[in-house]
Amino acid sequence: MSIPTRAGATRRPPSRHHPVRVALIDKDHIVRHALTDLLEWDPAVEIVGEADTVAAAQALLPRLRPEVVIVDPHLPDGDGLDLCRAMRTEHPGIGWLVLSADIAPEAMLAAVHAGAAGYMVKDLTELDVAGAVKAIATGHSHLDRRPVPSLTHPLRHRTAGHHAPALALTTIEMTILLLLAHGLTNKQIAHRLFFSESAIRNHIIGLTRKLGLDDRTDLTEHAAALTATCPCPPAGSAPNL
Repeated sequence: MSIPTRAGATRRPPSRHHPVRVALIDKDHIVRHALTDLLEWDPAVEIVGEADTVAAAQALLPRLRPEVVIVDPHLPDGDGLDLCRAMRTEHPGIGWLVLSADIAPEAMLAAVHAGAAGYMVKDLTELDVAGAVKAIATGHSHLDRRPVPSLTHPLRHRTAGHHAPALALTTIEMTILLLLAHGLTNKQIAHRLFFSESAIRNHIIGLTRKLGLDDRTDLTEHAAALTATCPCPPAGSAPNL
C-alpha cells in the first residue's frame, strides 16, 4: 500500500534551492521510519511518499515523480531491482538508491545492472543517506565502500612469487574486479558504475599495486576466478560505448 509521509515532525526551514524529492520503498515500516528520521533534518531533502510493495510503488512513483527512490531489493510482492529496471525505462530521470542487507559485491553488481546509481548496506547508525541522495540527484553514484574480506579468497596478494593471505577489498574494488573478469573496458566499467573513466583507471592502478600484480592483464586474469559467482551478463553483452 502507499503510505503517507509522517506528519508532525519538526523540520528545518527549507533551503534556498529546491530540495531533492525522495520516495521510500521498503517493506519494513521501522526502516522507513528510521530513514525519515535520518533525512528529514536535511533541508535539501524532502520525502514525498512511501510504499511497502512493488504494486504500491508502481502506482505511487509516476504520480509523485521523485528525483531519487530509495528501494529495498526484497519486497513482499516482487523484486525491487526489477522495479528499478522497469521504472527507469519509463522514467529515466529518476535516480535509484538500493538499500540492502547484502554486503556481497555480486549484490551491488546486480543493482548496478538494474540501473541503480547507488548501493548501500543497511546500517542505519552509520549511513550518510542524505549525502547519497544528494549525490545521486546531481548525476553521481554512491556505492558502499566497506571491506568484504570474506569474498576476497580467490584474489591473493603476490609477494616474491608466493601467494600471501587474501587482502580485504571494498565492494567497489570487488565490483570493478568482477567487471574486469567479464571483459569490460575501462570506459564500459565507468558507464556501468557512473564513474569517470579516469577514476576507474586510478582504481585499477590501485588494485594492481594492492594485490602485488604486474599490470591490468594480470589483474584481469586473477579477477576471472570470481566469474563463477558473478550474476552479471557475459562480456559479449556489454554495451558498445
